Amino acid sequence: ETIPCSFKYVRVCLLLPAVNGFLNAFLWPAYTLYFEEMGWPLVRAGLAVSVGFGSRVFMQQLQLRTGYWLIVPLSALHLIIVVFSLIFQTSEWAVFAQLVVWLGIDPTCAIEGIAFDSFGDSEAQARQATSTVLSVFTIAFACSCTFGGILYDSAGWTGIALYHIILQG
Repeated sequence: ETIPCSFKYVRVCLLLPAVNGFLNAFLWPAYTLYFEEMGWPLVRAGLAVSVGFGSRVFMQQLQLRTGYWLIVPLSALHLIIVVFSLIFQTSEWAVFAQLVVWLGIDPTCAIEGIAFDSFGDSEAQARQATSTVLSVFTIAFACSCTFGGILYDSAGWTGIALYHIILQG
């Protein structure tokens, strides 16, 4: 039994994990270069990554305990902070906050849960949906670093922030 190609399948199993994958790695080639360019200490760039990944564990547990719906207000908060990082891109606090939410507020658990719940009437379809989500996420994640590097080289931090806003929105 296979999942029929429908708008729900495209939205849940292709679009959501693709956007998430493209978001999850695009900043890796750019953020330390930007910190260096701005003259900010790289140790604080590393601290932002540590705080972001540290908060990811908490955020994922919070989503699992309260429900996947929590990702909606968390994603809105993420978007607001990224807009601030575009407006205040020469302020270290704004870029630091952008890095923290980029790593800390991750919808992967929610997307996997939504895929499973959307096609959970059949065990075979649920397995196919979650497998598709993982495959699409992995391909997008793999391409994301390259896209981020190209974007930073061609449009600088403004391009990075705009890309982040577009995908997060």
